[in-house]
Amino acid sequence: MIVTTVTIILIILMGISLGGRMKVSSPENVIGNIFTPIQKGFYKVGQAVENTITPIFRFKSIDRENKELKLEVEKLQKEVVQYKLMEDELIELKELSKALEYTSGYGQISYTAASVSAKDPGNWFNTFTIDKGSKHGIKKEDPVLNGSGLIGRVYEVGDNWAKVITIIDNKSSVSFEVLRNNEYIGVIRGSVQADLSGYLIDPQAEVLVGDKLITSGLSTYPKGILIGEVKEVVKKKDELLKTIIVEPVVNFKKIDKVLVIVSDN
Repeated sequence: MIVTTVTIILIILMGISLGGRMKVSSPENVIGNIFTPIQKGFYKVGQAVENTITPIFRFKSIDRENKELKLEVEKLQKEVVQYKLMEDELIELKELSKALEYTSGYGQISYTAASVSAKDPGNWFNTFTIDKGSKHGIKKEDPVLNGSGLIGRVYEVGDNWAKVITIIDNKSSVSFEVLRNNEYIGVIRGSVQADLSGYLIDPQAEVLVGDKLITSGLSTYPKGILIGEVKEVVKKKDELLKTIIVEPVVNFKKIDKVLVIVSDN
């Protein structure tokens, strides 16, 4: 009975203490009024200190996370660049496949695809080096083209490299015929300004602006490779032959992949 009575009294007291008192004493009230603002101030200071110190202690963790994120971003950027390069290369190869049409119908003619590995200084591709050479069947004077049309010819060959001189170089000349009328033939040359200009052998030839020119087959290049388009016809009184200014179909400011026509002869 004593144990039971004591237990009941303790439970009642615990319930009263947990529920809080109905009214505090006057001294307690005065002390509470005095110390509550002070406690509030200390609490705010403590919170400010905590907010300031916590990031300092977390600095190493944050710095490590930032480095990891930076590495992840760099990795993603490299992947984006790689995918873009692969896409560009696929487009170039598709364009290059068009050049195979120029090699059809010429007997024992094969071809070798190559990439540009270096170029001479300047904005234009007057001369450049490719990553294929004699070990791949390439010889001096082999024609070079891409999906757009005629680029030039090989003029130096190593085992695994070759140098190409383009038709816009001032040391180059190409025999052409007018696609609209193959009886109109002539010669065009490059220049130091990377222009193409030339003349028609027949002074009576009616060449027009917009006429397309192709190789005639009378020189190094097989017949039928697209060269460019006539953008100006000049006829001077003191000259017998007509002069033409030609816009090449190849973009000689950007060449990446080429096709070298390799003949067995």
